[in-house]
Amino acid sequence: MNKPRIRTNLLYGFTALIFALILFFYANDRSLISQISSSTPEAFEETLNNVKIQPYYDDEKYYIHGYSPTVSVKLSSNNRVQLNTEANVDTRSFEVIADLTGLGEGTHEVKLRLQNMSSAVTGTITPSSITVTIESRTSAKMKVEPVVSTANLTDGYTLDSVSVDPEEVTVTTGSQTLTEIDRLVATVDAGKVTDKNLSETVRIQALDKDGNTLSVESDPAEVTVKVLVSAPQKQVQLYPEQEGSLASGVTDVSLSLVETTAILTGEEAALDEITELAVPVDVSGIRERTTQKVTIPVADGITVEPHEVSVTIIPQLATSSTPSSMQSPGSNQSTNSGGTTPSSSSSSTTTSSSSSTKESSSSSTEASSETSSSAKK
Repeated sequence: MNKPRIRTNLLYGFTALIFALILFFYANDRSLISQISSSTPEAFEETLNNVKIQPYYDDEKYYIHGYSPTVSVKLSSNNRVQLNTEANVDTRSFEVIADLTGLGEGTHEVKLRLQNMSSAVTGTITPSSITVTIESRTSAKMKVEPVVSTANLTDGYTLDSVSVDPEEVTVTTGSQTLTEIDRLVATVDAGKVTDKNLSETVRIQALDKDGNTLSVESDPAEVTVKVLVSAPQKQVQLYPEQEGSLASGVTDVSLSLVETTAILTGEEAALDEITELAVPVDVSGIRERTTQKVTIPVADGITVEPHEVSVTIIPQLATSSTPSSMQSPGSNQSTNSGGTTPSSSSSSTTTSSSSSTKESSSSSTEASSETSSSAKK
């Protein structure tokens, strides 16, 4: 009777043990997975653009060109600090290398590689290789041509002069490329050539006959281009304009400008509104003939040449209002006492002529009378 109960208890115990083992392994397995996951470090990545390529070659013998000087580098690391160090251009230790040693003149495809990278950081270069043209190195002196566009020059303005300093530079390039150079140019940004004089530092470019840019090294690499522009000009009449109060005893003033015209320079629209200019002359306190220098006033944005003009001021005093042709009684007496005046002589001459005429008339009358008497006899 006891054996079936014992078997049942054993069955229950065995079943409970199985479930206990299952729960134990399940719980420990999750804990183990969690521990493994937490112990795996997080991976960090960063992509760097415009990383310069460092070519290795005999730069005294060869000149290289034809490749893009920068690449992209993708960095990855489990150490964020190390990754940031290599990502920062000021603290990084790695370089992108193009090893050209052992290669001669011609065009070559060269594999790029990373050098001096931190062991905690890995990197991938894009593109992984470049195509390089190697030529024998040569130098020559060449003149620089300044290029200035008038596309944005203000209406009415003209280019007065364009100069470049220095006018000649030393160009270093490949022997074949040197023969392809048509001209060296220093091109000024067209947007800066408007209505003001300009002095601009410009980088030199070498162009072939089709206007394509060629690879060269220039010493100096930049030149100074000076652009002088001429603004619209207009000649106008000047006239004096009296200002201030007349001095005591002065009835009027006469104003006379030494120069009566001036040249105005400025924007065309502003000049069109001006036909003449007033020159203000202050006559306050002036009692005798005076010559002054007076500044010619103009509006903002307009210049005038000359800047100032001389003006002569002649005051008319109240005591000098009697006409100079009138003489005092004393003067007349002096003239009369001195003898016959020209007017008196003329009068006498006229009077004498009248008397002679009258005598002639009388003689004619008498002669006529005698003739009549004779006729009657």
